[in-house]
Formats: sequence, C-alpha cells, structure tokens
Amino acid sequence: LSPTMFQNVSNDSALGYEQSQEQRVKILHIEDSPADQTLARLSLKRGQLPCLLTTVDSLQATEAALQAQNFDLILADYHLPGFTALDVWELVRRQPEHPPFVLLSGAIGESAAVDIMRLGISDYLLKDQIASLPHVVKRALEVHEARRARRRAMQELAASEKRLAELTEHLHTSIEQERAGISREIHDDIGGSLTAVKFDLAWIRRNSPEGGLREHAQSALQMLEHALGASQRIMQNLRPPVLDQGLLPAIQWLVQDFERRNAIPASKLRAKEGSDSIKELSTELLT
Repeated sequence: LSPTMFQNVSNDSALGYEQSQEQRVKILHIEDSPADQTLARLSLKRGQLPCLLTTVDSLQATEAALQAQNFDLILADYHLPGFTALDVWELVRRQPEHPPFVLLSGAIGESAAVDIMRLGISDYLLKDQIASLPHVVKRALEVHEARRARRRAMQELAASEKRLAELTEHLHTSIEQERAGISREIHDDIGGSLTAVKFDLAWIRRNSPEGGLREHAQSALQMLEHALGASQRIMQNLRPPVLDQGLLPAIQWLVQDFERRNAIPASKLRAKEGSDSIKELSTELLT
C-alpha cells in the first residue's frame, strides 16, 4: 500500500499529536509468536516512540483486555490460532470512539489488504517491513486524532446551529407576541375609546340645532372616522386576527386585500385545510 495514503493530515492535528508525545502510547498487540512480539517491541523502541505494550494471543484475552482498559492503538497479526484479525476488528469496532487498528502481518495479498482497509482498519504493514512500524503507528494516531477533531468540530457546529435556530424561533415568537399585544391594546383601548367618542359626537350632532355646532360635530365625526380607520390599519399591519385561523384563511384574506387596494381581480383559493391541500395551494400560487 502507498505510504502516502494518509498524508492529508492537518498541521494542527499533527502539532497536537507531537505535543502529546511525552505521554506513553498504550498499544494492544495481538500476536502469538514470541519472536514477532519482541521484534515489534524493539522496533517501537528504536523509533523512540514511548509506548506501553500489552501483548495477548487469544480472542478471549483480547476481549478481556479491551474491557479492562482503553488503548490508544490496536496492533494485530492477521492469522492467529483459531481466529483472525477480522474477529479482533469486530470486537474493536463495537467500542465507542474505538482506537485505530493497524494490521501487522505476513503477506496476505494486495487485494485482501485493500478489502481489509475498506472495513475501516487504519493501516497495513508487512512483517518484513517492521522497521517502519513507528512511522505507521504515528501516522495512524495522527489520522485518528484528525478525525476525532473533525467529529468534535461537526458536533459543535451542529450544536451551535441548533442554538441559533432556537434563538431565532424564540426571537420570532417574542416579536409575534409583542405585536399581538400591541394590536390588542390598539383594538381594546384606543379603538374602544374612539368608538365611545364617536357615539358622543353622533349624539351631539343629532341633538344640536342647525348651525355651527352641528357642523363642528359633523367635521369631528369625519376626523374620528379617519382615526378609527388608521387604528384598524395599524392593528391589521401589526398582526391580522385572521392569522389565528390558519394558513389558508390568511392567504385568502391577503388576496382579498390585494383586490381591494389595487382593483385587480385575483384567482380565488378554494383549497381546504390539510397537508394535501397545502401542496395544491402552493402549486396554485406558483402557477
């Protein structure tokens, strides 16, 4: 396999890994050959990679070790007595945030190695190239840390977007509540007071003799009608009461208001409430 397979590692991730090199890397080595166990240990030592190597040679011991502690990296031979590295990988991949998995084995064929890599195993190294083991381990750890950093960034971004959406919704709800409150005050207080004044002026006009007083009352009534109309328009612009009746009545009200203000006929909307009718309504409005 090409040594440049994992070369696209961010500088920040590589720097973070270098800064943590003083900590010992905990490696679980699954190998049944004592000679290969020793060679792996010597190679890591010569590569000046501080590590704590735990060696097991059975699937049961592997499972027990994985349950007993967390490892930074799994190093495994492919062919083992009674099981293979794929069985080990099945145990490892069940763990949340599982560590990188490096296959250190004899020749198993290029196609088999590619198939293994597609399963999610981090890297593959032949035993006759064991001198490169420190470099492969470092590279696997760097890639794993880069992926973890990316996942954390994506999670933080998703959380931030969720908070922003909640804030936007809260702001929109607050604005709607404020507009509804002002609209109700205009309707109840100002509208009610103006209507009471209108009744009084109408009484004065009816009971006044012909002359200046009746004319002034009539003029005041006209101004009052204008004020009532203005308060109604302000109330409607703030929050039309028809919004409380649903989407379809609101759109129909807008169509009627458009016809009234512009003297332009518009097609009538006859769809009924419901998910299907809303789709029909959207289609009608866009065509």
